[in-house]
Amino acid sequence: MFDPSHPVVREDIHAILAERLPWERLAGRHVFVTGASGMLGGYLTLSLAALHRKLDDPPKLSLLARDAARLRARLGSVLDPARCEILEGDLNALPMPRFGVPDVIIHAASPASPRDYATDPVGVIRANAVGTLALLDRFGRDRPIAFLMLGSAVYGSTENEGAVHEESFGAVPTLDPRNCYIESKRLAETLLACWRVQYGLEFGIGRIFHTFGPGLNLADGRIFSDVLKAARDRQPIVLTSDGSALRAFCYLADTVSGLLHILLKGDGASAYNVGNPTNELSIRDFATLASRLIDPPLALTFGEADPQAYLPAKTSRGLPDTRRLQALGWQSRTSVEEALARSYRSLFGRERVHDDPRRVQAGQGASKKRL
Repeated sequence: MFDPSHPVVREDIHAILAERLPWERLAGRHVFVTGASGMLGGYLTLSLAALHRKLDDPPKLSLLARDAARLRARLGSVLDPARCEILEGDLNALPMPRFGVPDVIIHAASPASPRDYATDPVGVIRANAVGTLALLDRFGRDRPIAFLMLGSAVYGSTENEGAVHEESFGAVPTLDPRNCYIESKRLAETLLACWRVQYGLEFGIGRIFHTFGPGLNLADGRIFSDVLKAARDRQPIVLTSDGSALRAFCYLADTVSGLLHILLKGDGASAYNVGNPTNELSIRDFATLASRLIDPPLALTFGEADPQAYLPAKTSRGLPDTRRLQALGWQSRTSVEEALARSYRSLFGRERVHDDPRRVQAGQGASKKRL
């Protein structure tokens, strides 16, 4: 169970609020958040809820959840009911918040697991494209609002083997259900751009690369979820490929800091890559590092993915070019070793984590390729 009062979480929120951002832009504002029960939406909510430390008139929060009881159990212990409401509903029938029409929308509700792409691709499209349209239709017609959308890499297949900037679009086969996420996020981005032209919307898009940290869904199916689950359960880490594909791993607090830079300092009409290019490792090296940070170390084995429950990516995964976000004053601060150690401590404390993760080096045996 995620604990919003855990020391690791409190330290992360403190670090986020220490960023030199124009927090006063949120004073007295009403922020509507979808996906607050998720990892990213939850940390964004905790950061906004903690602004009472910096602002005399902190923002009011409306949190949309399909399961209000689950959200209360997850975050309710640290939320001020006078300034935060939890709304039960979904994007198909949006309830009106008691605080009225929001000034800011943060759309963080989206299935992002490859297992969702295999088992519920229609639901993925509904959350990303239809959900974005529903939010804009309900709240963005009568007056200009600000909209922060949490996305991901939408670049498709390219020949680029280096850093991928925000204009590096590649092809996406439309008849491959695995592309439900990319295609629906692309449509959502176009909707925001069109709403800006027609209704004066200000928007920012965070194209989030591989992010993990406290509160991660351990049944997610991605490598960082698998290693955390294996460490919690004291089981071997199982790779379902040769592990040579490269990924750039970013710690949750760094990603959330980047998203808040976009919201508060972005130009109101752009997408920004959010990731940590200095933390690029092969899947196998990441798993090896994760196994060695645990005492005793975990075994590393190989197995087969369930094709009915997991669709592997067929598009390229480039290294994020984050210069556009860095121009807003953002920088990633957390090494992959520290990110893993902090995530582990949030799950089961310090007793099983090496004190100095810098002593632990990833294995170098796997050949590397970017997929």
